[in-house]
Amino acid sequence: MKIYGLIKQLIELVGDFVNNKKDEEIHLKSFTYWLSKHVDDTVSEEKYEVTGHSIDAEIAAHIGRMNRYSNTYIKSALNDLPFTTDMDFAFTAILHRSGSIGKTDLIRKMVYDKSSGMEVIKRLLKNGIIEQFPNPDDKRSKLLRLTKKGEENIIKSYSEVGKAAKTVSGCLTSSEQITLLRLLKKLDDFHLPIYLEEEKDLNVIIERYLS
Repeated sequence: MKIYGLIKQLIELVGDFVNNKKDEEIHLKSFTYWLSKHVDDTVSEEKYEVTGHSIDAEIAAHIGRMNRYSNTYIKSALNDLPFTTDMDFAFTAILHRSGSIGKTDLIRKMVYDKSSGMEVIKRLLKNGIIEQFPNPDDKRSKLLRLTKKGEENIIKSYSEVGKAAKTVSGCLTSSEQITLLRLLKKLDDFHLPIYLEEEKDLNVIIERYLS
């Protein structure tokens, strides 16, 4: 059985840990720290099978692959609903949560490029999912809000998209999910100011944020 193989590996690792520590204090906390570092070192020595280049390239490639997996699952979940693309659903869900909002603010909340975001908004307006109305605080601009059709369908879609979200998390344990979410939030905190600044020159970005 697989469990016995895992136990055998764990016993061998405990032996390696004890031999390495020798006369040092041995307890569970120091073992878990050693094990974590040991696993990290092992992973860092693995071949980068997707890109063949570096750990940076491999991380970027895997994030891209996860995005494509996620989009596939979401499109499948929305198959019988009036959302043409996964982004149509995402824009509608953000609008449902935030309430009335301007076009530019909605696109920024989605961290999307302006031209593509405008296309999504045009499609949602055409399909009767959202509507626009004069901004009471600025008559020169307009705000967006859900129509009755949009609200009914976004609520209906949540349970189906929830199945897609569960599939994306796949084989991760609860602890792994928490760790992954923490790391993704850390990356988002790093990238969001760059997006809002609309800086496109990678050399400038590296010098400003990574040097």
